[in-house]
Amino acid sequence: MRKASLLIILLLLAVAPALAIGEEKQSPSTLEYSFYIDPLAGPEKAAFEIVLQNLGDTELSFEFPTSQKYEITVLDANKKKVYQYSEGKSFAQAFETVTLKPQQKMKWVEDWDYTSAGKRVPEGEYTVTAQLKATSLNGKPVADNKLLTDTKTMYIPGENPVFKSVVSEGNKGIYKIMGESRPINGKFYYTVEDGHNQLIAETEMVPDANYPQWKPFTLEVSIPESKLPQNGSLILNLYERSKDGEIIHTYPVLLERFNPNN
Repeated sequence: MRKASLLIILLLLAVAPALAIGEEKQSPSTLEYSFYIDPLAGPEKAAFEIVLQNLGDTELSFEFPTSQKYEITVLDANKKKVYQYSEGKSFAQAFETVTLKPQQKMKWVEDWDYTSAGKRVPEGEYTVTAQLKATSLNGKPVADNKLLTDTKTMYIPGENPVFKSVVSEGNKGIYKIMGESRPINGKFYYTVEDGHNQLIAETEMVPDANYPQWKPFTLEVSIPESKLPQNGSLILNLYERSKDGEIIHTYPVLLERFNPNN
């Protein structure tokens, strides 16, 4: 009798690891992903970069009830809504799917010109919230919407009295910058830097414009490719100097963004 009991115990011990292994194989993989918004506040508009990334080793399919993939809202310091991405837009009422392979990233970019009810919002700190509008993931309802929501803050600058409508074109060190200016002291300056190093020292410009009349200007800059950053942003800074030599009315212009991971 004792021998039979002992034999049964030994058989159970031998089978237990196999059972455990079988259960582990049948358990579903953890679905790992990230969703976030990166608000970039420029002098005249904000760029909202929205990123959805698959961080795991399983393909992910996000299902949406309409063609709207996300919502963006901006609140002022008093929690008053000053911008909502979907306002004034229409979306197709049909199910759509976004599928990401393992480690794949998807990015959307939206712009906002700082206007609310036809007027530019005042300078200050604002709260930006993005929500992915997916209702199911890999065929199952989304259990926690917090994972599909991200909130950031951004500081909106005051309106620049000297520069406006500035745009740039070009890449790999050769750039053309165009805009309008009305320098109070009859001239302005610019530099180019990458956040760590100054690649073009202060350069003076004397445009055919004086305050308060706006006039177009164009300038061209050239930087050797060997000096361009491997990772980061190339920024041209427009500005004036006061009678005391203080830098005033700064207007940053993004020339190019370098990111080896994109």
